[in-house]
Amino acid sequence: MKNIHKITLFISILIFTGCSKDLLNKTPKDQLSPATFFKNETQCKMALIGIYNAIQPNATPAHFYQFDFMSDNGYCQDSWQGSKEVGEWLTNSSSWAPYAKWTQDYNIISRANEFLQDIASATVSDDVKSAMSAEAKFLRGYAYTDLIAYFGDVPLITKVLGLSDAYVSRTAKADVLTQILSDFNEAAAALPTSYSGTDVGRATKGAALAYKARVLLANQKWADAAQAALDVMNLTKYDLYPDYAATFTEAHENNIEVIFDIQYIPTTQAQPWPSAALSLTSWPTANVTADLINSYYMQNGLPITNAASGYDAQNPFVNRDPRLAASVVLPGSLFGTGTFIPSLDQVPCGARPRKNASIGIADVNNCSLNTILMRYADIYLMRAEALIESGSTDQEIYTLIDKVRARVNMPTVEAVEGTGLNQTQLRAIVRHERRVEFYNEGTRYADMLRWQDASLVHDVYGYDKSLLSDPSSPATWTFKQVKMETRTFDATKAWLWPVPQGDIDINKNLLPNNPGY
Repeated sequence: MKNIHKITLFISILIFTGCSKDLLNKTPKDQLSPATFFKNETQCKMALIGIYNAIQPNATPAHFYQFDFMSDNGYCQDSWQGSKEVGEWLTNSSSWAPYAKWTQDYNIISRANEFLQDIASATVSDDVKSAMSAEAKFLRGYAYTDLIAYFGDVPLITKVLGLSDAYVSRTAKADVLTQILSDFNEAAAALPTSYSGTDVGRATKGAALAYKARVLLANQKWADAAQAALDVMNLTKYDLYPDYAATFTEAHENNIEVIFDIQYIPTTQAQPWPSAALSLTSWPTANVTADLINSYYMQNGLPITNAASGYDAQNPFVNRDPRLAASVVLPGSLFGTGTFIPSLDQVPCGARPRKNASIGIADVNNCSLNTILMRYADIYLMRAEALIESGSTDQEIYTLIDKVRARVNMPTVEAVEGTGLNQTQLRAIVRHERRVEFYNEGTRYADMLRWQDASLVHDVYGYDKSLLSDPSSPATWTFKQVKMETRTFDATKAWLWPVPQGDIDINKNLLPNNPGY
């Protein structure tokens, strides 16, 4: 059910400043204030939902699919959308994408801090205070997990600040991580394992543990990350949804695989503009790279570069990993009610995303498909990766990856890649599996930052659409890859985004900026 955002937010962010004169300490009658709010559980829940509302995209480059455009999976040729310069490694301190992410995350944090301060004196039971405070701490940890991944050292703010102490400095990433883990641990200890009815969509114990695993993995805490992932598995609340393609459709929302998502409902709380349906099905900027398409193995488990795979470059989509057709609108495949003809479509690369695109809905501006932010397949692959990076080559790693492959009837690691594999071999396998499993879910770019593998930053290739033109005879098509964009890794910037210039102009204590900016 889609109810977590059903209450329209009318507490955006409560900012209160003290004053020594009683004359100015008046209770406003035309707006909300702590003096007149937090009087019952309903009001507390409304304020809490205000924090959840802040996790929705706050600008075009903050939408989940834009992060695939920044990676080797995709390409958006329109500069105004904000992802093109990131993918080209041309980001600067005035770029839109870093500003959008920075402001969104601190909006979440400021709302969480305000909530935690105000609920402490609310006239509700201790059980309600504990549960709701745990949700707020989870959301604060969620935001800081994002911030340290993209910016490194960031200001650590855990209380409501007045003007006198608002000019904060950046805090060492390691210290922020300590606070994140504290928030997730406290949240996991207090949150339920599941909800029902109108509460479905709120943060659970599983969500707190899953994000704990993610932040630990991103910060190379291998043993702890593996344990946090195992803790999620031991809850026995989740499983892989049997139908991979259906997992990302509105008819199958809130299924057994979903750990945490953004809940949307038609009309009253649809996806923010530009919705996934608008951007991925209507606009000419939702390109899938040929490199991404080529990365999907054949159904026999072999890469298309293997001569024994059976791959035919002029019949390239036959007998491929089923996740390819489920995730990408391929040339000659069904698109809405017709056939996708690349020469008749505006996307330069000749292929569009299918997963999460809500293809065929009546109103692309009223897209209400939930955005899955964490699902159970990630738990398997995060644990596998953490075990590999910790030096293990045990059978469990094979089993975890095999579970993900089995859902789409792909062969096991043992059957194709073999047994007795070393760390380097297993690392390549799990990284490949992440790419094809999570395409167009907004995780690939974050994975690139985490792995710091400069080889993943390379030129963009698509199909020559002029050779894919005759609608009446796709059998005559010729598949040829052509270069679409040049991308070169900028080592001076390393793997961090810049602190936004607008914030630096207000607060010079945020200097120095990250290297290269």
